[in-house]
Amino acid sequence: MYPLSSPYDHDDDAAHARLRVCDIKGFGLGVVSLAFFPKGAVLDRFTGEISSRIKQHSLQVDEGRHISGTRFIGYLTHGCDPNARLDMEKFELVARRPIRRGEVVTIDYAETEDRLFVQFACACGAMNCRRWITGRQEPINATGVDYLAAETSGKARA
Repeated sequence: MYPLSSPYDHDDDAAHARLRVCDIKGFGLGVVSLAFFPKGAVLDRFTGEISSRIKQHSLQVDEGRHISGTRFIGYLTHGCDPNARLDMEKFELVARRPIRRGEVVTIDYAETEDRLFVQFACACGAMNCRRWITGRQEPINATGVDYLAAETSGKARA
């Protein structure tokens, strides 16, 4: 079925030489590339605990199931123009485009999540930034509506 293990019971220990969880200024914990990855490269193969609970650092595997307790995946930063994507069938993190050494690894949360643990204002800086991030099947909540209205009138604070 789905792999169940501790985050460090993993046969790809080389991932530690390629990725690191760091404090990303202005964003909190995130994952930084320690190596160059060409487009299509697998950055990480992951395992973790599968449950029906949405947690702060869990990601949706399929409808009703989420994975947590992973080494890196739960700490990926959101980006509206991400440099990586998750393959939840193969449990792999894959480069969408070349990723430089030292670059923050990003995914679009709406590509994997039907509903987020918490919706939030986006500060990714992408040209196509959506400004308020939701899961792919949830409407913008009242806080988001207020934030976007204030931003439009020039009063929003991130």
